[in-house]
Amino acid sequence: MEGLIDWARDVLVTRGALVEMEEDSSLRAMLPAEVASVLETSEWLSLRLGAGPGRDDEGDWLERIGRLLPSDARVAAARLRVPRPSAAVDAAAVLERHLVIQNGVHRLLDHGPATARYCFFTFGYTIESDETNVGMWTVCLNATARAVVSQAEAMLRALHGGLEEEPESSVPREEIGRLFSVALRAAQPEIRRAAATAEQNAVRRMARDAERLQRYYRDLMTQIEKRITRRAADPAAAEKERSRAAATELDRMAKLEDLARKYRLKIRVEPGDVLLVSLPVVEIAARVIRKKAERTATLHWNSVLRILESPWCEGCCAPAAPLFLCNEQVHFLCRTCQEPCAACGRHRCRACQGKCKCGAN
Repeated sequence: MEGLIDWARDVLVTRGALVEMEEDSSLRAMLPAEVASVLETSEWLSLRLGAGPGRDDEGDWLERIGRLLPSDARVAAARLRVPRPSAAVDAAAVLERHLVIQNGVHRLLDHGPATARYCFFTFGYTIESDETNVGMWTVCLNATARAVVSQAEAMLRALHGGLEEEPESSVPREEIGRLFSVALRAAQPEIRRAAATAEQNAVRRMARDAERLQRYYRDLMTQIEKRITRRAADPAAAEKERSRAAATELDRMAKLEDLARKYRLKIRVEPGDVLLVSLPVVEIAARVIRKKAERTATLHWNSVLRILESPWCEGCCAPAAPLFLCNEQVHFLCRTCQEPCAACGRHRCRACQGKCKCGAN
C-alpha cells in the first residue's frame, strides 16, 4: 500500500496540489479547483488507504486519480538534474563479496565509469475474490547490463526530486517492447506473492461458509432420513422422501460450486507508464568460467543503491542471485531454472532447451 499512496502523492503534486504526508501512510492535500472537480471531492483532501477502520476505498481512489493521467500508458525519459560521477569502488572486492556463483568461478578483467539506461515499468494489478484489492508494482531493469534491480521502489525514492525531463530524447520503442516481456515475467511472481494474503483470507472465509452450508444440509438430511424411517410402511411416501433427499443433495452440490466461484481468486495485471533514466554506474567486466566453458559478463555497480546488480536469468528472467551457470553455453540461470526435471530427474538448461528430452516442459 505504500507504493500506492506514494503514487497518489506524485500524481497530485504534478497536477499542482500541495501535498503533506502523514506518519500513518495517509496524505492531506490542497487541490486546485479543476483537480478537485475531476476527483469529485472538495479542495481539501484527506486520503487514507489500506486496511482498517476509517480507511478509504483504494479501488475507488485508484480509478479517480487515474482520471488525472493520460488514457494511454506513456514513456518518459529523464536524467539527473545535477550530473554526478559514479563512486569509485574496489571492483575485485565487490565481485568477491557480491557475485555468488554456485557452480563456477569468476576472474576480474576490467572496470571503469559508464552510463546505464534504466527502465522502470509500472504495473497495476487487481485481485478479485469476494473482495477486491488493488495495488501497483514497479520493476526496474538495467537495459545496458541486462540486469534486474531488486529494489526498484527504493531506487525511485532515492532519485525522487533529483530528476528532470531529458530533452529531445528518442524513445527506443523496439527495445522497450523486448524489455516489457522481461519486466512482466519479473512482476508476476511478486504480484502473486502480494495476492497470498488475499488468498488466505478467501480460503478462510470459504471454509467458514462451507461449514455452515454443510451443517445446514446435514440437518436437512437428518430430518429426511427420520421421515423415511417413520414412513417405511408406506412405499410411496418413503420413495417421495428419498427423491427429496436426492434433490437436496444436488442442491447442496450446486451451492458448494457457487461458493467456490464466489471465492475464486482472479488476478488482473495491466501495464502502466515507463520511465527511462540514464544514470552513472561502475561497469565491471569479468570472465565467468564453468568447467572448460567461459564467457565475459558485464556487471554494474549501482551507485544509488550501492549494490552489484544481478543479471536476469536467461531461462525465466528472474534475478539470478545466486548465479548458476549451464554446462554448454554458460547461460546465466536462477536456482529454479537449474533444478533437474521434475518428471525424469535429468538436468538441463532452460535457456538452451525449453523442453526436457523426456518431453516435459
